[in-house]
Amino acid sequence: MHSSPFMNVPAEVRGLIYEYLFDDAGNDRLEIRNIEYPMLPKREDRVRTKYHLLDHSIVRRCYQATYHLKTKDAYFCASLMRVNRKIYEETSYIVYSRHSFDFGVDIEAVQPFFSDLTPGSRQLIQEVSLCKRGPLPIFENDRSEWRNLCRYLGESCVVKKLRLVVQGGRPNVDWTGPKEFSARDLQLLADLKHESLDWVSELAQVEIKELEVLPDLHYAPPPTTSHGLIFAAVSASIEKGLTEFLRSQLHLAPRVGF
Repeated sequence: MHSSPFMNVPAEVRGLIYEYLFDDAGNDRLEIRNIEYPMLPKREDRVRTKYHLLDHSIVRRCYQATYHLKTKDAYFCASLMRVNRKIYEETSYIVYSRHSFDFGVDIEAVQPFFSDLTPGSRQLIQEVSLCKRGPLPIFENDRSEWRNLCRYLGESCVVKKLRLVVQGGRPNVDWTGPKEFSARDLQLLADLKHESLDWVSELAQVEIKELEVLPDLHYAPPPTTSHGLIFAAVSASIEKGLTEFLRSQLHLAPRVGF
């Protein structure tokens, strides 16, 4: 079998070609999002895993989807990676080792995305970014999606760094009840099996080497129920108490200065 002329090009020149064909537009973090399958551009229509989603509208429509690169102006010539094993190995380093992968709230895309990679490519990924939605009724199916995600990652991957954005609610008036929880308070809630922390015990199935937690706070009405009170207090605790509680559940060292 004759070798490809491209493979006879010096490695340094191939590297320059790869840099041109795999253009991240200056983004270290790449956004991976769900897309309804018929809407996927033809150039991306390949053996990408497809899955079914429930939308968050009142209609609750179920549709077939896959994942795609949504980062503005970024373009990766994925078809080149499939030419042969050598090219795949050379380009995998550029794609997977140099970037973090941000799935946002589209956590359904994580398992198909990782499953479509070779074990070697999965190991190259340095950081994964996820968003944990707040406990709103319209996002009720996210509980099972989160559970499935954590089970998959726990069985299949070691996450070198997880960048976790936690959605919360902040009332614009004071309320009667707890204002913020410490890590010890949250441990007590977890010991009592409070459902607001089920997602933490599910995340604890995953081996995570490094953790960054960021709040994503939105307006919430003043709490009038026990669940509302706990949600407001947990939301106020994201940067301190919840972060320390998460680190303890993941067996990570406490942050310096906290």
